[in-house]
Amino acid sequence: MHDERPVYVERRKFDGAEFDKTSPNPEDPYFRMKIPARIQYCDSIGAWVFMHEKIRRSRDDVSDCPWLLRSEETASFDIEEVNQMNWEVWQGVIETTDVRITCNECNDDEDCNLNGECKRDGSCDCSKDVEGRIF
Repeated sequence: MHDERPVYVERRKFDGAEFDKTSPNPEDPYFRMKIPARIQYCDSIGAWVFMHEKIRRSRDDVSDCPWLLRSEETASFDIEEVNQMNWEVWQGVIETTDVRITCNECNDDEDCNLNGECKRDGSCDCSKDVEGRIF
């Protein structure tokens, strides 16, 4: 949770696990720790944002919310209720774009992040020992 709203954190694509934040060999100068991107609400700008802690719009950006993509101002607690048009995206310059945010529907077990089985109705029957939202 951040600013009393859920935070959506990027996970590894092949098994749905969190990114490993430790190096198998701390002495290895070529090891690059994978840091996940996040979608979260930022109270300071009143918007939902996509951000990555290692990517900023400028070297001088010291904000608490270094967004790369942000919604229009909203007080919504549910990201699916946010207007999906007219988001701002930073690509060297700030431009306007539309986004598509939908519920996760499955076609096969991989769509359930390997944490359950895909049922015929397109919903995931999640494994009992997996924490998180059941959809």
